[in-house]
Amino acid sequence: MQREVPDSIYFECPDCDDVTEHDVLKGRMGKASLEATLKCTECNRTFSTTISLPKIIKTQIVISDGPVSERTVTEIEEDDMIAVGDEFFIEDGRRLRVCSIELPGDKRVKKARASKVKMLWTQQFDDLSIKVTINNDRVSYSRRINAEPDDEFTIGHRLDLEDMNCFIHAIKTRERLVQHGSAEARDIVRIYGKFSEKSYPVLEFEDEFEDF
Repeated sequence: MQREVPDSIYFECPDCDDVTEHDVLKGRMGKASLEATLKCTECNRTFSTTISLPKIIKTQIVISDGPVSERTVTEIEEDDMIAVGDEFFIEDGRRLRVCSIELPGDKRVKKARASKVKMLWTQQFDDLSIKVTINNDRVSYSRRINAEPDDEFTIGHRLDLEDMNCFIHAIKTRERLVQHGSAEARDIVRIYGKFSEKSYPVLEFEDEFEDF
């Protein structure tokens, strides 16, 4: 992993005697350090220094994308603190969300330093596949829709699917059941809808057909 010189960095300012944001006016990356000229955004002090950088380590990850799972590795700074719910990008540009953190001995935690992590269980988070259950009297249909993490779904709004339409009457998130208001796709486990109309006849996978 080739590190790039950052535009800004948090560093201890010799005049402010505090950790403040600094603009990186110029810099050169080494294997484990950054030689840079910094300018404090608080007091405008400009100075040159060498900053030690944490080691980059390879971390095992499992990526879930709907019903499909993939196992791969990504590179993370060893001092990074990782928590369930964190979002990050991997080398191929995909955005992931941390669902679970596994330590050696199959122990699961909600937060850990990268150097301690055995496996990160993640969900692909740039194009989510959200479960939708539509109720039509005594019959329920299961569907999936694609959404971006920031997309918002609101109780009472109409949801247009490929072969039917429905009105959202409840949303199950990771924390609660939403029956009033809205929820973002990033937090949704399942959307529940009331049947509105069909665009054309709906066929279920369980249906059996006679051979012609």
